[in-house]
Amino acid sequence: MVVFNAFIYCRYQKEIDDDMLLNHVSLEEVFSLYSNLGRLFSCPFYDWLLRLEELKIEEFWEYTERILSTEFHRFSVKGKITSNNLLTELMDKLPEKAELSIDSDLPLDYSHPKALKFPVTRYKDARWLKMEHLLSIRNVDLIKLESTNFDCGDVNQFLHYWSDCDKDMIEQINITLKEGTEIDEQEMIKDLIVISEKDSGSLVFMKARNMENRKLVVGELEFRENGVTFSASDPSEEDCLYEYSILELLHQKRDFEENIRKMEKEFRGLRDSEKKKLQLEMEELERKLKVLNRDYVV
Repeated sequence: MVVFNAFIYCRYQKEIDDDMLLNHVSLEEVFSLYSNLGRLFSCPFYDWLLRLEELKIEEFWEYTERILSTEFHRFSVKGKITSNNLLTELMDKLPEKAELSIDSDLPLDYSHPKALKFPVTRYKDARWLKMEHLLSIRNVDLIKLESTNFDCGDVNQFLHYWSDCDKDMIEQINITLKEGTEIDEQEMIKDLIVISEKDSGSLVFMKARNMENRKLVVGELEFRENGVTFSASDPSEEDCLYEYSILELLHQKRDFEENIRKMEKEFRGLRDSEKKKLQLEMEELERKLKVLNRDYVV
């Protein structure tokens, strides 16, 4: 990966952890170097990092316009963003196929329809994000929210929406909850069908209720000290077919129980023969679960 840094006033280059960091030279020299590197090497990933504290606004836009005319994979901004207009204009111009990283404190009244539309997005300060932003996520790879105003109830609402959504939403999202929030695992998974590891309660699995037009239907929720990580996987490709099979039986069992309650309510009770048949079917489901499930608490 090549990281281009546009900042500082001297000419200097160094290599850290296999990334070549280029401290500020002239605009033309930077892009000449970019062009030459592209001819010499097949670079799989270009990350442009603009440091606002070392660039005038005019310089920032000069770099941005040139970057947008090149092949790049991630656009990163670090430093104080002084106005909503700057970030709005930047988001308007960035292609949705690019990754975005904003290492800045953002105004609480900021909003943009593309905020979580990029394949990979990272916000150091995401306190301005609302629930409607989370619920608008579709077909993205990774989102990292390092500071938010979301709480445990918001996580529960997001998980229910993910479960019922008619499209794949995301492969992984990391949410740091609102400062001071006490992690309440039960509130986060309220009314969801989940299984958890017997030797660790920090990880639970769930299955989407709506399976149409979706591949990433197995959810994995990891509880962290100050937040959560939620991942979604395709059971046909990832190592989660075992968990999927258990969850599928649990969903069948709940559907079965709800149907029994509905029938009893509508018909004001069931005949003995009907009850016996339903009991036998329920017992068969429970038997399959007992045989299949060796590792999880349900």
